[in-house]
Amino acid sequence: MVELSEDTLVVFVSDSHIGGDPGCDGFESPEELEALFEELAGREGPVELVLAGDLFDFLQISTTSSGLDRAAATISRPEYVRMFEALGRFNEGEQKRVIYLPGNHDAEMWWNPQIWKALRERGLVDEFALSYSASLEARGKRWLVYCEHGNQFDPANTIEDYRDRLDTPLGHHVVTDFTRRIAPFGTISRGLDLSEIKNVYPLVEIPRWIASRYFYNAVGMVAAYLLLPLLAAYTLYRGGAYLLAVTGGDPVRFFQSYQELPRVHEFFIDIGLFGLLVVLIFAIFFLVVRHAVRRVLATVSFKQKPGYSPATSSKEKIRSVLSAQSLPPMGTPGRPEELDVFVSGHTHLPSLDEVKRPEGRRAVMVNSGCWLRQLQPVSPHIKGPPVFVSKFVLTHVRVYVQGEALYVELWEQPKPAGQHLTWTERLLSWGRRPSQPPADSKPCVRDRSVL
Repeated sequence: MVELSEDTLVVFVSDSHIGGDPGCDGFESPEELEALFEELAGREGPVELVLAGDLFDFLQISTTSSGLDRAAATISRPEYVRMFEALGRFNEGEQKRVIYLPGNHDAEMWWNPQIWKALRERGLVDEFALSYSASLEARGKRWLVYCEHGNQFDPANTIEDYRDRLDTPLGHHVVTDFTRRIAPFGTISRGLDLSEIKNVYPLVEIPRWIASRYFYNAVGMVAAYLLLPLLAAYTLYRGGAYLLAVTGGDPVRFFQSYQELPRVHEFFIDIGLFGLLVVLIFAIFFLVVRHAVRRVLATVSFKQKPGYSPATSSKEKIRSVLSAQSLPPMGTPGRPEELDVFVSGHTHLPSLDEVKRPEGRRAVMVNSGCWLRQLQPVSPHIKGPPVFVSKFVLTHVRVYVQGEALYVELWEQPKPAGQHLTWTERLLSWGRRPSQPPADSKPCVRDRSVL
């Protein structure tokens, strides 16, 4: 338990997932993270910066050159030099500390001494720990703050022994044997860029993302190369038939003129019937594939209940810790019922919730979110595959004492994300896509709780 003075600011950052092979690196916001480090370095008073897991993404790195470990190789990349220099300047400051907790994507840092050495020699990290426990006191009041990455609440990513390099849960192999091998292929067909697979959120949506890309690409091609030419040809046919009818002195309406060109009329009827048959076959094929995918996902997800969500499950388990029904997986900071704040990450879903205990006291559980661009599913106007929309989620947590209260804040850095959608996706998701913030948006408090 770290005893902190009442003027200490504690900041939690997690899930930036920095690094990866070509096509596998999902981190796109070094300037924004650098700005956060610079801001914290310029603050007066003590600051505890807790890197709460998955700072690096060692699972996305297959090999390194020149004998460097995965951390040193990532730090030396030109696009990240300034960001890590800013972290080093923060750590050099008076009363500034950096504590690094492992996650499931950077678990190697715990069993590989070369990574410890690389981060310490560069002045980036002061301490390594499996969890973080701290107490803040002010005017006779005392608050307990606890943090761990959160993957131990997720059965597919639970690591029993961080010292064992062979302890690799299912999620480890999903990344190393699936996404890391697929992403470098890049664009394999029109509208399907496999390098984007790492940004799909949540990961269980990957099959629907692939199906969605193919579906809307096919719909767009059919509309552009078949339906529109047929519509134009049909309009010309109707106009020609009507002119023939009028020229022959037959006073018919526009849509009654088909008798002038009966063979052409039959031709369009045949095309319409054939088109309906193709649509029916395609719909049956899509439903069969979707059913097969759902069965496969149900088989590999430990037979969880329908609608299972790692984020919801994690919240329920943290709530049980704050209610003294269980212990934190990565540490035992005294009596868990005395914890006031429980900080976690892992799910990439930022949130802040208050928990009311039986004795009436309140506690806060907060998820620090991530520093990534996500492809989030949006329901279209028709009943079909979701449209996956890009959105940056850049969030962190701040805990500090002010007066006689403890403030727990969830901060975000708004950032617009470019969209790569087909015209059919834009049309069918019109009004349902999340709005993009202005490019000059400043960091702001997204949610707050006061104890």
